[in-house]
Amino acid sequence: MFKVIKEFINNNCLLGPADVPLMSPSGTLPPIYLPPGYMSQVVDENGIRKIIIVPQTIDYHTTMPAPIQKVPHFITPSSPMYLQGSQFMYPSPMPQELPPPATDIYHEQQGTYDNCHYIFRITTIRGSAHKTVSEVVSFTTPGCKPDPPPAPKLINRSKSSLNLQWKGKGEDFKSCYMGTMKQYKILKLNASTKYSFRLAAKNNFGLSDFSEIAVFHTSGTMPPTPLPPKLKEAGICTLSLEWCAPSNTTPNDSLTYVLEMEEAGSELGFKPKYNGEDLSCTVRNLQRSTTYKFRIFAYTLEGRSNPSGEVKYTTCPDKPGSPKKPYIKGKIYAHKVKIGWEPPQDNGGTYISSYSLEVSENSDVNSWNIIYNGTTKEFLYDHLKPGTTYKLRVFCTSPIGQSQVRKQRERTHSKKCETAPVPSPPSQCGTPVVTCKGPTCVVVSWEIPVCNGAEITDYRLEWGQAEESMHLIYTGSCLSYELKGLIPATTYFCRVQAVNVAGVGLFGGTGRVTTPATVPAVVPMLYEVENKVPAKLASSCIAIKWEEPDCRGSPITGYNIEYGDRKILTVQRVTECLLKNLQPDTTYKIRIQAINHYGLSPFSQLIRTKTKPLPLDPPHLDCVVYGHQSLKLKWGNSSSKGLLSNLISYNLLIEDRSGRFSIIYHGPCQTHKVNRLSEYTQYKFKIQTCSEADEGPLSGIYTFTTAKTPPATLKAPKLQHVNSNTCEVKWESLEPIKGDPIVYNLQLITDKGTDLIYKGPNTSFSFSKFVTNSHYRFKVCAGRQYQTSAGIQELWGPYSPSTLFSPHKQHPGPGKGGGRKGRNSPSEEKKVKPRIEISDDTFILFLVMGFALVAILCAVVIQYFIIN
Repeated sequence: MFKVIKEFINNNCLLGPADVPLMSPSGTLPPIYLPPGYMSQVVDENGIRKIIIVPQTIDYHTTMPAPIQKVPHFITPSSPMYLQGSQFMYPSPMPQELPPPATDIYHEQQGTYDNCHYIFRITTIRGSAHKTVSEVVSFTTPGCKPDPPPAPKLINRSKSSLNLQWKGKGEDFKSCYMGTMKQYKILKLNASTKYSFRLAAKNNFGLSDFSEIAVFHTSGTMPPTPLPPKLKEAGICTLSLEWCAPSNTTPNDSLTYVLEMEEAGSELGFKPKYNGEDLSCTVRNLQRSTTYKFRIFAYTLEGRSNPSGEVKYTTCPDKPGSPKKPYIKGKIYAHKVKIGWEPPQDNGGTYISSYSLEVSENSDVNSWNIIYNGTTKEFLYDHLKPGTTYKLRVFCTSPIGQSQVRKQRERTHSKKCETAPVPSPPSQCGTPVVTCKGPTCVVVSWEIPVCNGAEITDYRLEWGQAEESMHLIYTGSCLSYELKGLIPATTYFCRVQAVNVAGVGLFGGTGRVTTPATVPAVVPMLYEVENKVPAKLASSCIAIKWEEPDCRGSPITGYNIEYGDRKILTVQRVTECLLKNLQPDTTYKIRIQAINHYGLSPFSQLIRTKTKPLPLDPPHLDCVVYGHQSLKLKWGNSSSKGLLSNLISYNLLIEDRSGRFSIIYHGPCQTHKVNRLSEYTQYKFKIQTCSEADEGPLSGIYTFTTAKTPPATLKAPKLQHVNSNTCEVKWESLEPIKGDPIVYNLQLITDKGTDLIYKGPNTSFSFSKFVTNSHYRFKVCAGRQYQTSAGIQELWGPYSPSTLFSPHKQHPGPGKGGGRKGRNSPSEEKKVKPRIEISDDTFILFLVMGFALVAILCAVVIQYFIIN
């Protein structure tokens, strides 16, 4: 059995020897050509398919040549393979009588990687006892230039800068940055200007191809205030206006305009009448001879300009309505009669300049003669002929034009005086005719019914959405009426009755009309829904919601959402949407319009909303104080704490006994002391930064170890006079700490300095090197000894308070440790009288008490003198 072993070195890390898995990118096993006497088996080992080459179970007594065969090329996976221990292959035991001759197998490895070090060797196995290994052959593949990086991304922008970032292309490009950083801020750019960028990566082997081109725009400025709109043409019910783009605008700015109008004197405020990119607009459905005020705004992606100055324009007047029918005033005489008439109810918005009265004799409808033209409203006609029938009609004239005529019924004149017949209410009107002028406007017209002896003075028009519940909307002498502001795709009913001095006629037939459908109404409400966006997506997504508008007779099929740099997103008939792939920490202007069969509604009111910033990376964690029961940790940059304390907080986590990490601190501070720890124990920590963009990623594991517990502070040592030349120093004993033995240091403090006079496990020391009339101080501390890889270490506790010793005579003998005592004669004992004085602490206590007593006495004396 043969086995090719590859030792793979990558990034200075040896990951072999291991078997090379033979596999194609599709997962199938490649064909393998074997030497004579061998066979292959496919085995599945822990989900990994392998090929094992084993000898065939045949009679190997036959002589077999050993030709050198070359295994054909095969494709290795396109991604790096990290060989695990479970992938090692060993020969399966097979029964055989004689091992086959050894045969070398040559394998050509393809799919290697640039700038990687490979080592190969060949192992030959005969059965289970014979095994030889060839020498190691190594080689290194050459490096090459890097692949093209992805296009740079925009992090932030302003009017004069773009901050770009990339993770690792023509046009007239110039180099603006070269280095190892993965982001760069380009300054001194023009506002509202498009810039194109491409990126290439470079290593020691050369420069990669350029990335795809990324296009970004700098922010713009608020548009300048436009000039007021100018009147292009005035009509009876319309005003055509035009305007110019504001001066000093950037050529790349995309301007839209909003024209607002207010009826002068109405005090209803300005209302928008136009929203678009054109430089002209015709405002319709206005009242004749009425003054209106106008102003205009300019919009860009950066906001709205200040309003222009206000201007006033007036619609034109119309022709006057017809005067009321002429009538006879007083009696009819043989040759004369006085004729009167009333002015029109509608003067067309201007004054009446004259009235004209015409007469026709003997019912000759083709022959009308003007018998009067003037400003008065009556005329004495004194050219009557007896036995003649006369017809009269009157019309009026204004500076705009002439009205229609109003006729009077025939009159027969004889020499005798006649008496006018008694009038009666008008006859029933006919069915009115309703004509649609648009989805929201219709004109209702009707014919003149028989007046029945008295002139018709008024018509009454009733209107409604139900035939049984119509209401009066017009009273007047006109034969038509225009209704505005109707609902599209809605059925309406109407009817008319006539009125004269004798009474009110019957209603005529009911007219019916259905207004046509049109584009949807404006979306009434658009707003952001913050709770709909997961915290991890808040830096790149915005959730919006809106109310469905009136469909105006045709079902809504979808919506256009405009956001960002005039991007349009079309959605189905829904009322909410999640805008994705947005830039973090960026303000977006969003508006929406509805779509139906007839077209697009106007855009809704614009809203502004901002994406959250990207989550922050975790700070570096350090331990600044190591205690035996606590660790004081520190992170972040303290200089920015004041600026970011209200915006940034931190989560500090510690690993528990089960290997899970739990939060032990959350807040804005940059230090935390972890208490209640065990001595000389290793603890693992992680940290993450929290901001309004949610929690950032967790850091790697930081490991800190608590210190060993130092010995406690000892009490001041005690001094005992032994003889005239020896003083014994004693101190308290401490128990071993967790099996670690305790040793002691005894210090002697004199005028010349401090000396260590004893170190060891004993708790007493004999001191005999006295100098007459000198002062000695003793203090002691305990130390803990413990074993490490570097040897025995010592951890010392604090020193005790000192004890004062003042001998009267110098003693020549040296001091001895371990409590050993020197020997002196009785005479020397009499001469040497050491004096043991109080400790420093006791002396300070007495001193403080003395000062307090003096202060009390002074206060009593001062008070005594003051009182007296």
